[in-house]
Amino acid sequence: MKITDVLLSWLALCLLVAPPTWAGKTLGGDFTLQTTKGEDVSLMALRGKVVLVYFGFTYCPEMCPAELLQYKHLMSLLPPAEKHQVQPIFITVDPNRDTPDVLDSYIGHFSKEILALTGSEQELRKVTDLYGAQFHYVPTGSSYTVDHTVNTYLIDTTGKLVRIFPYGTSAEEMLKDVVKLLP
Repeated sequence: MKITDVLLSWLALCLLVAPPTWAGKTLGGDFTLQTTKGEDVSLMALRGKVVLVYFGFTYCPEMCPAELLQYKHLMSLLPPAEKHQVQPIFITVDPNRDTPDVLDSYIGHFSKEILALTGSEQELRKVTDLYGAQFHYVPTGSSYTVDHTVNTYLIDTTGKLVRIFPYGTSAEEMLKDVVKLLP
């Protein structure tokens, strides 16, 4: 890989880290994707819970594991009586490699409290578009990687997107906003 390719990939990733700012477009909305068991889950079905959504992929070398560790830490900070009112979600943007078995195993390394969701590439693009997120497949010789938005989306108990946390936001910082939304 040439240094210019590395720099361009890094620049593209940096642009994806910043919270999206689409003037006039309301971000968020209901979606339906599949669990690793093949069951449909909609955001609407999670009403009554505070939901955190992160788009990523299991072959991600750094950012996705770091954010999933934040999820795990955030859940550990919640009192036991409130944990069932918060649903962290990891939505793969690499459905070809992130099969249900791969997703189950990967999420299991972090927390069984995290709900892993998948769908077809077309379904995933619809969901990422709703939230102003993006993902692009980037060839890397005989394989590929995925450049993707690395924000975490905070959704209130009515299903409304209320905050976008940029990459690197601590679990303690997210917790402040999560607890404000709990019933």
